[in-house]
Amino acid sequence: MQKINLYTTVTVSDFQDKAYINHLIDLNIGVELALLTPLSDITQYKKDLDALKKEIEAFKDCFNQYNIPVDKVRIHQPGGYAYYWSDHDKISGYNLLKDFFSYCYDSGFRNFVIHPPYGNSNIDQLLELDQYKEKIKHLIPADATLEVEEISVSNDELENSENIRFYSGPLFETLMQDQPNAIMLLDTYECGGVDATIKRFKDLTSKGFEIKSIHLHKDKHKFLTSDEVALLLNSNFCGNLVNEGFLQDESSFDEFIKTKSMKCVVPNIQRIEILKSYNV
Repeated sequence: MQKINLYTTVTVSDFQDKAYINHLIDLNIGVELALLTPLSDITQYKKDLDALKKEIEAFKDCFNQYNIPVDKVRIHQPGGYAYYWSDHDKISGYNLLKDFFSYCYDSGFRNFVIHPPYGNSNIDQLLELDQYKEKIKHLIPADATLEVEEISVSNDELENSENIRFYSGPLFETLMQDQPNAIMLLDTYECGGVDATIKRFKDLTSKGFEIKSIHLHKDKHKFLTSDEVALLLNSNFCGNLVNEGFLQDESSFDEFIKTKSMKCVVPNIQRIEILKSYNV
């Protein structure tokens, strides 16, 4: 029988609702951290890193309160300039990730998720690819788990992207070949839907790639239906399903980004009922 583990993303504020967290624990639903610390640019490197450490400490206090082992918690990379791994400056997005993950590792965390870095189409592709492959190899210690999420749909929405090289499709596959402690992660939104996710999963596994986790959401963080999740459960996938849905159907992602209004977010009790309906 296939082994499927269900996770959901959480913020520090979610821990203010004790009933919600206890429901997650009772249902054996794991957590992946959604870091809300706003990042600026490379000139604010130390300030951003200190703020991220403070947010992690707040999470650790919550985990201690609920006896949640940190080595079972997944950490999704922070946003902002963390996507840029350029060597033009000693301070880069890669250095931020490496220092931040090192801090988290020393705090007991062992499971990390990143997006692929953006490339620069004005730089030799093979040279950049070799550098990025090496950087992934050395981002975390060998006894930790690193999953790299393929980003496709969101790439189409970036402005002024004519000089950006995107690591998706065949280039993403080349980036992930022969990685000793990093594996691919798929996302149902980024793949273009559940059917496309299953197709991509089968294609990648037929090429020898390992995929242990799939992020679940659509239309930028709206919940999948139970029928959509059932399609994944009926495929040959075995591993972690990580819910990233939290928005109301009638709410837009852009509205939430601008206002952070809880009116955009599905109430916690309803979130639990949706997760229970997945029958994992």
